[in-house]
Amino acid sequence: MASLRWPASQDLSVDPCRQQKHCIAGSSLINATAEVIIIGAGPVGLTLAIDLAQRGVTVCVLEQGSQGDAGDAKCNTVSARTMEVFRRIGIADAVRAAGLPDDYPTDVVFSTAVSGREITRIGLPSRNERFAPDGLTSASGFPDSHWQTPEPVVRVSQYFLNPILYEYAKTFVEITLLPEVRFESYRCNAESIDVLAQKVGGGESVKVNGTYLIGCDGGRSSVRRQMGVKLSGDNEISRTRSSLVRCAEIRALYAGRAAWMNWVNNDRVSGVCVAIDGSELWLLHRSLRSSAVGFEDLDRDQSIRDLLGVGPDFTWQVLQSYDWTGRRLVADQFRQGNVFIEGDAAHLWVPMAGYGMNAGIADAMNLSWMLAAVIKGHAPPQILAAHEKERHPITEQVSRLAMAKALELSVRAATPESILQVNIPQFVCEGLNFGYYYENSPIIVYDDKVAPEYDMGTAHPSTVPGCRLPHFWHSQGCSVYDLLGPYYSLLQFNGQKMDSTFEKAFSAAKMPLTVIETDAEAECFEHDFLLVRSDQHICWRGNGLPDLVELIVTVTGSCTSWGNRA
Repeated sequence: MASLRWPASQDLSVDPCRQQKHCIAGSSLINATAEVIIIGAGPVGLTLAIDLAQRGVTVCVLEQGSQGDAGDAKCNTVSARTMEVFRRIGIADAVRAAGLPDDYPTDVVFSTAVSGREITRIGLPSRNERFAPDGLTSASGFPDSHWQTPEPVVRVSQYFLNPILYEYAKTFVEITLLPEVRFESYRCNAESIDVLAQKVGGGESVKVNGTYLIGCDGGRSSVRRQMGVKLSGDNEISRTRSSLVRCAEIRALYAGRAAWMNWVNNDRVSGVCVAIDGSELWLLHRSLRSSAVGFEDLDRDQSIRDLLGVGPDFTWQVLQSYDWTGRRLVADQFRQGNVFIEGDAAHLWVPMAGYGMNAGIADAMNLSWMLAAVIKGHAPPQILAAHEKERHPITEQVSRLAMAKALELSVRAATPESILQVNIPQFVCEGLNFGYYYENSPIIVYDDKVAPEYDMGTAHPSTVPGCRLPHFWHSQGCSVYDLLGPYYSLLQFNGQKMDSTFEKAFSAAKMPLTVIETDAEAECFEHDFLLVRSDQHICWRGNGLPDLVELIVTVTGSCTSWGNRA
């Protein structure tokens, strides 16, 4: 059995004395040391830091913003796959409870204005409506009721998510947080990396020494710039002006059942109204309809009135405002030596299906266990080559799915029927959550079966190596994902027991292994044994003892051939 186990969910309350130890500020010269240095304390950087800390890895996070700043309100969906991550690290309950009230529906409405005529609607549940009486499975009657997951999608804004992650990060002795610190440059050799930075608003120098550097510093990534890595793809898909406003009167504009998101199209404006707290906070997007129109041509206040369908006496308070361009750009590479880029630093997504932040967290969770395995001596550094080989193709593939759907929306969404046909896959994106698989990974033992195809809206559970382990509820009353260990887990089905040589081989290789017995009965579990990574991807399956030398060499990254093993 594995010697490492995930900690139980931790109390999100923070000891002020402990906070002081891990948030360094005010000194004339700041020096810090950590095994991993992360630039950027957004959801991707903080989730990565927490996951590494739970594996016993020391982390230093540099962030130019202030301690505990509210996040950018632009991202408003935490995908089911990300919620599975949050369940594992211990914050799923806190995230699920944030933002919208328990009784606020997450419907998506299409209308002529928020106060105008409703064209059609995608009915989605409030928290109170989400779960069946068993408290585990999704209630029936919604488009995503059939999803096989312990954690359905949550419509919560990054505005609330970031503080939850930040406060949680403070509770780990392994994490040092350096707020109000601007990254300047790094220099590295074969053994270590020095990061040079400056305190924001002052002349204090900051120097952090570590072994690995990870840029989670957004689309204008300074880490990526110093790496000399270029972005390729489609440079402009859309342009949008966004405003986070406080206005309690917007809720009253809904004549009946409210909505989480309202897509508006009329002869004056196209845009979206998003409920942030279901009461007084709203995010208002207005799209520029023509490439000939610039942001300076869009009247901020009048465009808001046109979106809401209100007169000149209607007022609000602007809390955040920003202009942004939707792009589909992917970095040519995600790694140089011991320097990595993740999230928006590595790819910028078309604003479709709300998957930018969630894709970044998927990047981070793919890298985290590999990085910890190297640092803790469970795997050689060669295993890190698998990160880019797995994530780069998925990023290209899934970003093109999102782009295709965005283009389809622009040309087909004319009638209520076509609006639903195009948009349901965007808001009920089973494929983006569960369908993707790693088909050419150097650390997966493939067989002669091909993973099922997927699109944005549909996925087919499978145990083909490279696919996500299909979810099921274990007889212990928990999700099978709750039982997975921090590195590799061997699942035993059909009452079968793996030969003890299997565990001994992993022990000899110094790779922790968790053994799980299960009585699950499902047609997709036709093999007696599955070897599963902590990120839920299957890396081997069989009905008996495999070639242990080949298996261990492959999954630990010790093989010398890094080509196509399919």
